[in-house]
Amino acid sequence: MDHGYTLSEAFLFIIQYTNIRSLHLQSQIKLALNNGANCAQILKLLNYPKAIVTLIHFAEIFGDLTITLPHAYEFLVRNYKSKQRFLKTIQYPLLLLIIFMIMLIILNHTIIPEFQNLYSNMDVSISPLQSYLSLFISNLPTFLLYCTIFLVLSTLSFLIIFRKAPIVTKHKLILAIPIISKFFKLYKTYCLSTELSLFYKNGITLQKIVDIYAKQKDEYLNYLANEISTGTQNGLNLSEVLKKLLCFEKNLISFVEEGEKKGRLEIEMKIYSDILLEQTEQLIHLIIKFIQPVIFSLIAILIVSLYLVIMLPMFDLMQTIK
Repeated sequence: MDHGYTLSEAFLFIIQYTNIRSLHLQSQIKLALNNGANCAQILKLLNYPKAIVTLIHFAEIFGDLTITLPHAYEFLVRNYKSKQRFLKTIQYPLLLLIIFMIMLIILNHTIIPEFQNLYSNMDVSISPLQSYLSLFISNLPTFLLYCTIFLVLSTLSFLIIFRKAPIVTKHKLILAIPIISKFFKLYKTYCLSTELSLFYKNGITLQKIVDIYAKQKDEYLNYLANEISTGTQNGLNLSEVLKKLLCFEKNLISFVEEGEKKGRLEIEMKIYSDILLEQTEQLIHLIIKFIQPVIFSLIAILIVSLYLVIMLPMFDLMQTIK
């Protein structure tokens, strides 16, 4: 588009060199372009995140598409790289853990019962520690299986309740989950700060922003429009309204207040959205650094426990023979 292509020409050109496996999806995109679809509608067909589609939709309304697209691209690339880094970090320890569990199941049905019979026949006394370790090792696969079933059922139940719940209840449920709540706040704050920067840059008033949000087919944006509208009618400014909502980072209020005082809210929001991207990356890196040592430590404890279950009675048996 920077080189003079229309949106339709740009998409048709890109589709030729993009590996879209579904022929039906390709035909859908071409049909939508022929019918005058905008960029947000095409991205929605391609299953882009809702926040990105919404942002691009707002950018198209104000003619800022070519400026907003690079910011959306940067967000998606950073998000993708963070996910890939996370998956690479956990895949090796998880593979080791799965292999160990398979080996443990095999040992529980073959070697360990034979050793236990041997010790029983030889009247080898087993200490309380050995009994606890043996009980732990023998029941661990079953325990993990029950935990997995419980986790799956709990997750399904949570999702069913979550989908039917009103938006306020949804926020309370998400904010009750420790780590997810932090990512949720960062994500919602980033979306709002980016959108506010776009709106105020184009001279859109707060009341007009409320009208735009209220017209969207999005439960969250409708809720946000209602809260801002109710707050402003009660004489509150934007920062005071946002302060009452729990789904945003506390620093957002400071940036909004500073922007309102200086009359350059669009600049404050743009700077803050960049800061939020950095904070999200740092949080992901911190979690990645924490997860791998924890999983490796867990595997080490399990291996030592298995070794002790087999070898401690063996040492006692050798003493008995002597």
